Amino acid sequence: MKTKKGQITVFLVLVLIIIVGGGVFFYLTKKVPRPDQPEIKIVEQNIPVEFDPIKKFTTDCLYSVTIEGLIQIGEQGGYVSFTDKNLNKEPFTITKNPTESDAVYFSQNAQYKIPYWWYLKSQNNCKGDCKFSTKRPELRSTDNSIEKQLERYVDANIKECIADFKDFKSTGYIISEGKSLKTDITIAKEDVITVLEYPITVEKAGTTTIEQFNTRVSINLESIYNLATQITNMEMKNRYLEKQVLNTIVAFSGVDKKKLPPMSDMEFKFGSTTSWRKSEVKNKVTGLIATNIPLFQVDGTYNYQRNLFDDDLKQRIYDSTIIPVANQSYSSIDAFFTYLDFWQVYFDLNCNGDQCRPSSVSSLVPNFGIQTYNFAYDVSFPVLVELKDEFALNGRGYNFNFFLEGNIRNNKPMPVDFAPLEQARISERSQLCDLRTSKNVTVNAQKSGTGKEPLQDAQIIYTVLDEGCFIGSTDAKGMMREQFPIALGGYVTVSKEDHISKTVEFDADSKIERSLKTELTPIYTKNIVVKKKKITKTSSGWQFQNVPETLNGRESAIVTLARKPNDGEAEFSGVAGFEGNQEEKSEVQIAPGDYSVDIQLILNERIVIPEKQKCVKKGIFGEKECYTINRIDFGEKSTPGSEKFPEGGLKLNMTLNAKDLERSGTVTFYAVAFDIASVPESARVIEDLEQMGKTEQYSTIYQLQLQPDFG
Repeated sequence: MKTKKGQITVFLVLVLIIIVGGGVFFYLTKKVPRPDQPEIKIVEQNIPVEFDPIKKFTTDCLYSVTIEGLIQIGEQGGYVSFTDKNLNKEPFTITKNPTESDAVYFSQNAQYKIPYWWYLKSQNNCKGDCKFSTKRPELRSTDNSIEKQLERYVDANIKECIADFKDFKSTGYIISEGKSLKTDITIAKEDVITVLEYPITVEKAGTTTIEQFNTRVSINLESIYNLATQITNMEMKNRYLEKQVLNTIVAFSGVDKKKLPPMSDMEFKFGSTTSWRKSEVKNKVTGLIATNIPLFQVDGTYNYQRNLFDDDLKQRIYDSTIIPVANQSYSSIDAFFTYLDFWQVYFDLNCNGDQCRPSSVSSLVPNFGIQTYNFAYDVSFPVLVELKDEFALNGRGYNFNFFLEGNIRNNKPMPVDFAPLEQARISERSQLCDLRTSKNVTVNAQKSGTGKEPLQDAQIIYTVLDEGCFIGSTDAKGMMREQFPIALGGYVTVSKEDHISKTVEFDADSKIERSLKTELTPIYTKNIVVKKKKITKTSSGWQFQNVPETLNGRESAIVTLARKPNDGEAEFSGVAGFEGNQEEKSEVQIAPGDYSVDIQLILNERIVIPEKQKCVKKGIFGEKECYTINRIDFGEKSTPGSEKFPEGGLKLNMTLNAKDLERSGTVTFYAVAFDIASVPESARVIEDLEQMGKTEQYSTIYQLQLQPDFG
């Protein structure tokens, strides 16, 4: 009897394993999970084969009209029309002057227009009350989102394509249309889904009613939209367009009629001065903008390619045109930046009419005077950003265009209050989300550190394999209570702006409520200062001096902070440059944690090791053998003023704790500086160069003296 019961128990266990295993296998192998599948109902009708041509024709029309609308949306920065208020409900003020407009005419004679995603909304001559704005539409949800505009476009144009089924009616089909016609668009992660509710009754040797038509267009519009948003946010926050143009003006200015008027310069001379015509300066600045704007690249895109230069200065100037996005999901998208010189710029220079002259002061000393050149540039200019996915639409390719506006006043980027535009959230429409049948799960999100503050608006995403479902956001108490999908091997990702996102393994339960508590590490934006502690040459050798000194005007530093992520955390790093005697503050984003800190200290000075005769004793009789050590010139191939000498730096692992970052506004880093510049050239020897390779050694030995200060 026991044997029989044992056999039954084993049998039941096997059945249970098969059922559960089959369920898991079915879930993991069926074609589900993108967070982009529609929540709308798709009717898959079986109709008699003789009516297939009608269905295919209507579906082809639906596909064609959807693509037409998508192309117009891409060409016009997210808008299907600027004139038809039934299609687009966003008001626009558009003029032929691109810097006094909500959108830009692409060419002088065409009616083709592209909106600004970031621009100066106020007049160019505004004083103190200047307002910035954006004409970026939402991707989903709102009444004038790209999805809704595309729905209205298909509704308005589908019947023109169908043309009352005239060709079919001429062959004997009797087709009657229902009164309703409604399009539902879903912008998914890798395609656009169009569902048309359009009941028609077809008769020909039988009768059938077709209720719905649907099609998919192969285009990853969500990634294109999110990349456009990130490029816009980077300009809003970092003003890279303005900084590049300002750097270019400085590089091409000087007391020379062939150059641009300098922002600040002085000559000690008497007599004639250098002058310029404002109209000619405007033309030169316009030409420089047209030449330099196309240099911009977006890290992580398909056409990104970083060139390397032997000269550090050239490398830094080149790298300043790289926009650091570095997101793998953009690897199929090209990004191009363009300014065309027929797009009128706003330009002003503090000149007397069209003549730009210095202010002069004469002296009682014969043939002596002072010429002061102080010119303030005001420039506004439109920049076209083109995003291209050559693989979209089954290889046909897809373009998405929008404009950004650069605005410089008094030789500086115009100040703005930065509030980042939100990227498109993951769509809730997925079959994974349809499996949200668990008991409620309570997620508690807090800010790590001393306060443990609740995190409001933290985004909760549940992922199985490569598929995600947006669950919801936390409330003011940092709490969210929602149902989750039932699946094995799931992960919860909690993310919030200015915090390091965190992912933890988690499976919900269909019988009991569960909870999940997570802490996100905050990201702080801090001012940074780099100071040096010298390694000096003494009679007894090179010695470390534990005395901090500010960098002089010939020194600069590049600081790289690479954070070691804790379990489940995303990777995070920060890079900043610091110039000696700089006026503007250097900023870097820092989160509490363990870091690998790398500082490169550069000296802009020509360092020469003179030629030396060196003799050594050889052999048992101590004969002298002499040879010449050739002169070493670290600036030999550099142009005057651009010499670069690797003066030292820092290579050290350190911990930056939350308490220090919370209370401080500025972080001061210390680097070791190999002070060969203060050694007279005649006293320098080849052995001195051994110090150049000891940065890491000195960093380790004196790590307690090289810890950062927080103030």
